[in-house]
Amino acid sequence: MIYNLYNTSNKGLTIIEVVLYASLIFTILLICFKFYQVNLNTYKIEMERSDRFQDLKTAIYMISTDIRKCGCDPLNTGNMGFINQPDNKDRFDTDSNSIHITSDLVYPWDGKADETNERIKYFLYSKANGLYKLGRCTGKSLRPQPVAEGIHSLVFTYYDLSGRLMSNPPFPLKSIGSVEVFIKSQSLQRNPITKNYDILSFKHRVWVPNISF
Repeated sequence: MIYNLYNTSNKGLTIIEVVLYASLIFTILLICFKFYQVNLNTYKIEMERSDRFQDLKTAIYMISTDIRKCGCDPLNTGNMGFINQPDNKDRFDTDSNSIHITSDLVYPWDGKADETNERIKYFLYSKANGLYKLGRCTGKSLRPQPVAEGIHSLVFTYYDLSGRLMSNPPFPLKSIGSVEVFIKSQSLQRNPITKNYDILSFKHRVWVPNISF
């Protein structure tokens, strides 16, 4: 008996099979794309959050360092410390939304806060999309240097030498023993995963050694 060793029934794929295979491949590619998109969005979110974290950390460090220097007065003139501007410019005052610091740091001491880093002001400015920049003015300059962006709010809370909460604005200024700094930032774009804005905040209390002791 002779057997046919070759399969002569070579049938091609039917249209239904082609559609099924194409649908399966498309579904797999779509899942892979969605997975890639989610990972890419997560990466962007974490990078943006990391940048904002570093900005806030730097801002808190700079503000805390300057507050600790406030009132440095080697000549005991009594002229150094927290300041309120006589021209009623609110952002140059010492109150809940700004702070004005003076100290006599540059040798030879002269009992004046005329050098660049002897007079420092922090406040929010340039509102855009509901968010601000944190500005730092030094010396006699009225032009702020940006410290951080995307700031939602900045709040200074003042405590007297015995630790009691002071009024806003604080009075008398020479009774300020410590300052609590609260700063909150917000992402510029909504989180594509949660559909909400990402919020990041820091709170830090700083003692004023030149006044407290």
